[in-house]
Amino acid sequence: MMNIFFCVNNTYAEQLLVTIISILENNLEQNIVFHVLSSDFSDESKMMLKNTLKKYRNFEIKYIVVNKKYFIDSNLKNNIKYISLETYYRYIIADIAPNLNKALYLDADLIVNGNLNELYNVDLANNYCAGVKDKFIEETDYKHKLGISSNEIYINAGVILFNLNKMRNDNISEKLLSNTTKLAEQIEYQDQDIINITFRGQIKEVDSRYNFASSNVIREKSKIKKAIIIHYTGPIKPWNENCKHKLRNLWKKYYNIMLVLQGRNKETVFDKIMKFIGATK
Repeated sequence: MMNIFFCVNNTYAEQLLVTIISILENNLEQNIVFHVLSSDFSDESKMMLKNTLKKYRNFEIKYIVVNKKYFIDSNLKNNIKYISLETYYRYIIADIAPNLNKALYLDADLIVNGNLNELYNVDLANNYCAGVKDKFIEETDYKHKLGISSNEIYINAGVILFNLNKMRNDNISEKLLSNTTKLAEQIEYQDQDIINITFRGQIKEVDSRYNFASSNVIREKSKIKKAIIIHYTGPIKPWNENCKHKLRNLWKKYYNIMLVLQGRNKETVFDKIMKFIGATK
């Protein structure tokens, strides 16, 4: 069983749906439980997901209502305009899922274009998590500002495999929240910085194929076709008209599948033939 967590607000319902479709399309043999942490996910959005995903038989969705006031009252830094307060909800995953040993956290501005088994089965040993080195951060001297040395890993927090057992045993949710408040003036990348600071020395690195961010597209062109998780980092997303991302069409592929499933874009015989030709190239 694969457990995948998302932390979103209701405005991201359609993007979340596209991400889930991309996962299911490429992991049909795997039983998956999606956990959606939100404070305002509406009944209409839940129904949209349920009706759109009817053809898939290998998953269930659990909705967890989070008390947003608790996070607002904690005065957590929120200086990146396109990232909502819900990003901090991942801090409490270990506490709200006491029966799980591990979980995969994913942002909802990404698509999964391959099988997740290898990533999910990474041996975490005594590490708090596993993740992909942030190429953008690694090429600056920003880590020194956080007290992290150049030879230590700093991961992008959009894809994280969490060791929930260890996080619970070490009361990590409290440490994450405490560090966020204590280091508010020092951090620039919010919860991503705090996760890297708090988990420092106990983060396992995985291949960039599993969090192929916008910086990877530029710096690792030879890996583009091998990328499993394409993460559309930055303020301009593939659903924005002005998006120039080289892999925007991959997101649109799964968006169009969503439209077909919803009956909003009937796939013609010609479309099926062209898709088949493209898959065999």
